[in-house]
Amino acid sequence: MLKDNFFTIENQDVEAGRFDVRLNVQHPIFAGHFPGDPITPGVCILQIACELMSLVAQRDLLITSLKNAKFMQVIRPLENPVVTFQLDWQLLEAQNDFQVKCVVSHNETQFAKINFTVS
Repeated sequence: MLKDNFFTIENQDVEAGRFDVRLNVQHPIFAGHFPGDPITPGVCILQIACELMSLVAQRDLLITSLKNAKFMQVIRPLENPVVTFQLDWQLLEAQNDFQVKCVVSHNETQFAKINFTVS
């Protein structure tokens, strides 16, 4: 949904769950969020994490529950056009769902920590 439009993947290690993502500062979402000083909406960060987990699982996934989402720093794509999504997951075999922990960062700066379930 957002891949190859709102963001592109520059580097990836699917098995390790590490993705370096480039944000498209020209995307219309940033025009409204916010003009002149764009910031990445939290809901977009969640959707990127879900889409990346879909690559890991090799099937389309949807977020079915959000246990925790901490946004520690704002992602400004003009300052940090590339951020790293590190995914750690566990297969919940009975439901065929994945429990996912995601950390979004750049160098030493952590932007978000998210814990969610996808199905």
